[in-house]
Order: sequence, then C-alpha cells, then structure tokens
Amino acid sequence: MKKTVHVLLLTLVVIFLAACGLQSVEEFEKMQEEEQSITPPSPSQPEEPEPIEPEPAEQEEVKEPAKEEQPKEQVKEQKTQPETQKEEKPVTEKKQEVTKTPSTKIEPNNQTKQPAEKPKEKKVEKTQEPAPQKRTVTIAIRVDTLLQHWDLLDPALQSEKYVPKSGVILKPTTYELLSENDTVWDILQRATKEHKIQMEYQGANENIYSSVYIEGINHLYEFSAGELSGWMYNVNGVFPNYGCSQYVLQDGDVIEWHYTVDLGRDLGHYWAGE
Repeated sequence: MKKTVHVLLLTLVVIFLAACGLQSVEEFEKMQEEEQSITPPSPSQPEEPEPIEPEPAEQEEVKEPAKEEQPKEQVKEQKTQPETQKEEKPVTEKKQEVTKTPSTKIEPNNQTKQPAEKPKEKKVEKTQEPAPQKRTVTIAIRVDTLLQHWDLLDPALQSEKYVPKSGVILKPTTYELLSENDTVWDILQRATKEHKIQMEYQGANENIYSSVYIEGINHLYEFSAGELSGWMYNVNGVFPNYGCSQYVLQDGDVIEWHYTVDLGRDLGHYWAGE
C-alpha cells in the first residue's frame, strides 16, 4: 500500500510542477527533502495511508464475472467426472477378463485328472475272481431186497406204507454241499427232514463205532427182517467199512441207502475176511 501511495504522490507532484512551471523534478525533490528536515515524521505515530474506496461501479464489475465464472467451472467439473468414470470402467472390466483367463485354464486340467482315475477302479473290479460253482451230491433210499424176501419181514410191516411196490422210499434227489466237511450223515438228515421221512439213529458217543448209527428209516429197523437185517449205504457203488458221519463227500458223489437182510451179501457186498 505504501508503494501505491508513493506513486500517487509522485504523479500529483508532477502535475503540480507542471502547473507551477518548475523546470525539473530534482528541484521538487530538494524542496521535499527540506520540508522533511523541518518536520520529520514521528516514529510513534506512523502515517497511515488513506484507504482508497473503490467506486461502486468497479465493485459490481468485479463481482459479476466472479459469479459467472463459478458455475462454468462447476459445469466443467461435472462434465469431466462422468467422462473419467466412463474411462475407468473399461479398464476394470479388462482387468477382470484378464484375471478370469488363468482360472478357466486351471479347471479343465483338474477335470481331466478325475476321469483318468475311474478306469483304474473298473479294471480292479474286472480282476475279481468269479464266484465258485456249487458242489452237489445225490441221495436215494431203497428197499428192493424186502420185496424179494417178503416172508422175512415182520407181518406188522408188510404194508405198502412201509415197503412201496416200487421199492423206492426216496428217489434220487440232489443236494448242495454247504461246506467242505459235509458227510453222508448231513445229507441224510436234510433229505429225511425235507421229505418228512421217519428216521431214528444212535449218536457217535452211544456206540463202539464212534460214528452215527442208523437204527431205522420209514419205521423199518434193524432185525425187522431177521437177525442179519438192517440199513447200509454206499457211495458211487462202493460200501465203506466206516460210519456215515465219518464219510466226507465230494462234488458229484452218489449216495444210496439200502435195507439188507443178509449183512449186505444180498446187495452184492461182502465183508472183508469172508
């Protein structure tokens, strides 16, 4: 402010000198210095420049462009904001597309590994051993000799109920072996129970043979047709010399139970030593 006041004073001095007809500014400055030496300014009270009040016309001119410039700048800022947003969106979309590409490449690789394991499991299933075939035997019960020695039979048993005219109490019937240790006794038990044929026996602990002994079948007992009569069995046409509970069967064996009236000689079997 001091500089502006000083400039204004100089201009006024120039005008004044021109009016007074002074020849130079130097003379004016000398006169000014003489005045300052006579009346020096007090340091305690510095001269305060008079405030220059702007004219009302100038104030209005300054305010009006300021009001006009503010909305323009705001409009420009609003226009620039959506443009920047529009420009930023495609950049983010591109980034997302770039990040998706590696994930899609990894997923097919994982999927291709899974089907590769399934064929291995199927191959293991194919190598499983097939189920073993069933082992079977055949059993029959006959009384043909009694038809030939009818007179030896107890009169109470001389009936077709006990001795059928065909001589067959049980026709050949097939049974499955349930274990590797099935015996002739096991199959006879199953057959008589299934066809409801009466049977009576003596346990292995009840005799000197250490084997199950068959006492009677279909109410025909030992000694029912004389002192040498009773039941005998053969396997594949051979009469073994031991009890039925000791004979372990094999697949395809054929069992026949026969009633004898002469210790098996009437059936074609002769005891050892005879």
